[in-house]
Amino acid sequence: MRATVRIVLRKDYTKQDGKQQLALRYVAHRKSTHIGLGISILPRHWDKNASMVRAGEPLSFRYNKYIKEIEQRAVKLVLDNHNNPLPIPKFRELLFEKTESHTDFYDFITQELEFLQTDRRKGTIDNYKKLINTMKLWKPTLLFSEITLDFIQSFHKHEIESGNKQSTVYKKHANFKFLIGVAMKKELITKNPYDNFEIKKKIKAENNDVLTEEEIETLYKVYESNVYTKGKQTVLRNFLFACYSGLSYAEYDIVTYADLKYYMVDGHKCLLLCNERYKNNIPYRIPIVSDKVKALLGSGKDFQKIFTVLTNQPTNRYLKDIMNEQGINKQVTFHRARHSFRTIAAQKGIQENIAERIMGHAEGNDIKDIYTHLQDEDIIREMLTKWVA
Repeated sequence: MRATVRIVLRKDYTKQDGKQQLALRYVAHRKSTHIGLGISILPRHWDKNASMVRAGEPLSFRYNKYIKEIEQRAVKLVLDNHNNPLPIPKFRELLFEKTESHTDFYDFITQELEFLQTDRRKGTIDNYKKLINTMKLWKPTLLFSEITLDFIQSFHKHEIESGNKQSTVYKKHANFKFLIGVAMKKELITKNPYDNFEIKKKIKAENNDVLTEEEIETLYKVYESNVYTKGKQTVLRNFLFACYSGLSYAEYDIVTYADLKYYMVDGHKCLLLCNERYKNNIPYRIPIVSDKVKALLGSGKDFQKIFTVLTNQPTNRYLKDIMNEQGINKQVTFHRARHSFRTIAAQKGIQENIAERIMGHAEGNDIKDIYTHLQDEDIIREMLTKWVA
């Protein structure tokens, strides 16, 4: 069956200002995907029949120029592979492929980030850009041929000597490894130097990695008392929900009230927050079984976002202030909420595969779940019987 492409306005994701995302829908081998174009407009500014942004949108000319370019590339890929449609990953790769030659890694990756931002969060792209700017200060130019194991080790040494924490340095390595992978897909780098360099994912903290249930309860009482206003109260609400649910920071700007499902389990009215992680497209199922956690959700219309999200820097700054003010002597970042959830879940005896499913880890979403009949009700019941906060 021949593949098809079409520019569409996605109605399943609506921002607070009412704008919706434009995407390229690609259908092949009876599977479809939506590839974001990085463009959000009001529904009234979209001409569905002409596949164009109407003149009422101030950036309509620029948007339409980009849409036309993407659509022409997509149609060409479909026609070039008429008898054997491209699989979705290959189509996506070729759609954003550049043909220009490159010698400097920084120049190459800067151009690639323009395309990566169409289907990756702004915060993630900002982290990549920040990394490149940091590396430029240390090494202003970087040829592809210079990206070797010796270079990786020298970069590691430089970052440590600059006073960065090991956990921070290894996060930079993880980002750099991803960017090298982008270059490898274009065959600009033949061997990944990280094959011989271990990126340590967990750096043991000295009693400051996770919060206890008692500390989380203390923070909840502070939240209920409305001691804080505006930014701090918003951050505290988000952080507490992550402690009780394991929801990743990257998902907070995505989830809407439409992602909540209602269930009656053993006579209890429960909620299940269902979506896919932005990072890896792996589904998660988060049971909300206590009135305390339900209160953190609030209420709203289906299209409305559940949470208000601050950027990473002020979020962690507010968390540091809150911990100091409440006498919690731990170096807490927002991600520690997920660590806290996972640790407490283990202490309470939550089944490992269910905890992994809740958090959206690959381990808990294996095909084995199909054969063990792991259902939404099972996930809810596990939390209901072992952890009602």
